[in-house]
Amino acid sequence: MKRLFFVAGESSGDIHGSNLIRALRAMRPGWSFEGLGGKLMAGAGMDLRHDLAGEAIMGFAEVLRHLRPIRRLFHDTVARLRETRPDALVLIDYPGFNLRLAAEAKKLGIPVVYYISPQVWAWKKRRIHTIARLVDLMLVIFPFEEELYRRVGVPCAYVGHPLLDHIALYHAPDGLSKEMVIGLLPGSREQELRRIAPVMFEIAAGILERHPEARFVVPCVNEARAGQLRALAGGFPAELRVGGMYDVLSRARFCLVASGTATLETALFGVPMAILYKTSALTYWIARMVVDIKHIGIVNILAKRGVVPEFIQHGATRGSVLPAALDLIGDTPARRQMLDELRAVREGLGGAGASGRAAEKIVGLLEENVHG
Repeated sequence: MKRLFFVAGESSGDIHGSNLIRALRAMRPGWSFEGLGGKLMAGAGMDLRHDLAGEAIMGFAEVLRHLRPIRRLFHDTVARLRETRPDALVLIDYPGFNLRLAAEAKKLGIPVVYYISPQVWAWKKRRIHTIARLVDLMLVIFPFEEELYRRVGVPCAYVGHPLLDHIALYHAPDGLSKEMVIGLLPGSREQELRRIAPVMFEIAAGILERHPEARFVVPCVNEARAGQLRALAGGFPAELRVGGMYDVLSRARFCLVASGTATLETALFGVPMAILYKTSALTYWIARMVVDIKHIGIVNILAKRGVVPEFIQHGATRGSVLPAALDLIGDTPARRQMLDELRAVREGLGGAGASGRAAEKIVGLLEENVHG
């Protein structure tokens, strides 16, 4: 029986980790799983030692404010690895924490699998050489990543994007219409909501002036975030609901989306959108120094051009975003072009099955170590 230790530090990692665990359990029912992640991974059968994904601490300034508890958790996790010696450490994105943990696992002789690569193509490009030293198997989710890793000698496999697996499990309720439902997706982290939600509500108010028939729906990860958004809405008549993001996307005509995984989910549902990004002044200043890409939205990165408009930091205002939003809500050439572009992005990612392919690669690595 194999024992695997997982680490996922944000909500998207919790989703993908849970699907990977289910695929591994289907192939090897006797294997056991523990680690840091979230409630979805726990529900898939992992012994959850700490809800790291639920905390979702991101950004330079935010990490600095939480440095002491993060350090404590890191040292506790290293001690657990030393004590239990799992057959593999499976890391899901979250590179600031996970690459340091990979270094400790390497010292202990524990094989390291990295599922969902750090964005070495966007920033901290020298990290790829660190990964080459520490990682025994890299499982990537974008086609262009495989060649990057193979070039520096990292055993690597492109398995496809796990969001396609997650979306394939979704069935939209019958009888839903896409007429004038506007989705507001300000993110899942407390600090994101503080900065992005107020401007989204301002833009939504402008849309409502032009389209009084519009309904505005905001999916929230939990009741605490719903309460926070209710306070930030300032009386704006938005429908706040816990969960149900895909219900929103399945009938939305347009969405305002915080930069992150939600932009790709929105694209995969074929919903026109505008991307917003606001962070602390310190985080933004550092990001400007180190990020080396033209676009921040993964949809635009995959398309290799500005398919979706991006409004970043001081550009994320009602005055800047509202004209683009109204253009994309209407039956316009811009809307029709974006729909075609989003369709092409989805087709470029192939079909579902990433979780199963990733599980096969992990099983192969561990059983080759025994039989090879």
